[in-house]
Order: sequence, then structure tokens, then C-alpha cells
Amino acid sequence: MKRIALLALTTLLIMGCKNNQNPAQQHANGLPKAAAEGSATAKGEIAYVEVDSLSKQYKFCTDQQEILKRKQADFSAKLEKEGAALQKTMTSLQQKMQSGKITSQQEAQQAQATVQQMQTNLTRHQQQYEEAMTKATQAYQKELRKRINDYLTEYNKDGRYSMILTNSEATINVLYAAPGSDITKEVIEGLNKAYKK
Repeated sequence: MKRIALLALTTLLIMGCKNNQNPAQQHANGLPKAAAEGSATAKGEIAYVEVDSLSKQYKFCTDQQEILKRKQADFSAKLEKEGAALQKTMTSLQQKMQSGKITSQQEAQQAQATVQQMQTNLTRHQQQYEEAMTKATQAYQKELRKRINDYLTEYNKDGRYSMILTNSEATINVLYAAPGSDITKEVIEGLNKAYKK
């Protein structure tokens, strides 16, 4: 699940922003102003965000990952319960057959049909739960993309960045960057502030 979140975040952050601490260089909303014409920033700097940090520190991510974990645990518990009931029925059927309590072929066929139906239901439920988890994960990723894109669109309204890259331990997209190019902390703070509203 973490890998899915990391991959989703890696694909999301291809637009940009940068940390400018000087209050004179900030808009009233706290976002940095574009640099003067002719500066490197006005030409469209490139920045990057550490996706690993974003997935661990952005409250929306941690909340949604917890929801997905609980949903997965619930589905697993249901499947385990069904599997245990199936195993119990199969063991009971086997004991009845060995002890001679099932005497007719019709009783044996009926018992076997019950076991087969339970197996079919278990397989069907497993597929349904997997589909539900896939849909829930996709919905989370879609919403995450929307939130990040909306935030970065507002953040980069003055066009100071031409691109924002993502970086993570799993996918190294940035081999070298000047220290000021890492805008992870600023992006996480902004996203969390927007999420709390």
C-alpha cells in the first residue's frame, strides 16, 4: 500500500513551487511572489518534492492510508471467518463420511454441493473485496492528485516555476539539486493547512 501511495505521489508533483522566506517577497496569502524579470526564477526554476516525506507527513495521506488499512483488515477478517467456516464444514463432512453417518449417495452429493457453494462464495467474496480495495485505492489516489494539483496551481499562480519534480527512495528522479530546490517542507505545510480547513 505504501508503494502504491509513493507511486501515486510520484506521478502527481510535476508542477511547481519554491520556498521564499523573506516576508517582503510574499503575497498576502503567504505564497511567494515571482522574482524580477531576468532572474533565474523568472525564467522558470525547477524544484522538487520528496514524495516519501509527503506520504508520511501530509495529513490527508496518513488519514486515507489508515482508512485503507482498516478496510483491508476488515475484508481479511471476513474472508478468514468464511474460510474457517468452510474448513469446519469440510472436516465435519469428512468425519461423517468416515464414520458412516452419510449413508446415501444423495446425502453425499448434497453435502458436497454445500461445500462447493461455500467455496464459490468464498472465491466470489475475495474477488469482491479485492475490487473494493482497488476502487478505494484509486479513489484515494485520484483525490490526492486533485488536492496536490489544486494546491500547486494556486501556489504557482505567478508562474515562478516551470516544473516540479518528485523524488523518493524508490524512484530517484533528482540526482543533484541546489539546496534551495527542495520545497518538500513548504508544500507539506501548505497542503496540511489547506486540509485542516
